[in-house]
Amino acid sequence: MIGLIFGDTDFPKEILKTVKKRKIKYLIIDLSKSKKFKQERKSYSVSIGQFGKIINILKENNCKKVLFAGKVNKPNFSKLKLDFKGIYYIPRIIKASKLGDAAILKEIIRILSQNKIKTENSLTFNPELSLKKG
Repeated sequence: MIGLIFGDTDFPKEILKTVKKRKIKYLIIDLSKSKKFKQERKSYSVSIGQFGKIINILKENNCKKVLFAGKVNKPNFSKLKLDFKGIYYIPRIIKASKLGDAAILKEIIRILSQNKIKTENSLTFNPELSLKKG
């Protein structure tokens, strides 16, 4: 089973089509503003600060891999509602945020790998959406 962590834009919809076509078991962690994946069977709407809840959902459903797709706006860290693990991990993420968006994503990937959850490349299912070299 793969955990699909989706934000806004149309890219997650394209990945979801391919995952369904290949009949791969999945669940969705919906971080989009409009909660556009709430109609899906295995969709969980979660706040970005609920790391504990996200990790628990992934582990309870035996997800060993996750894939990030779509846009998630950087939150105002002072107004973020955190769960216990969120409180534990947020200092690392705030520190990474000073280095840029890529550093935040790398830190989140590091946190997931510490919890034995591997991150897949977002082009694994739709390589045709990337540009060729040159």
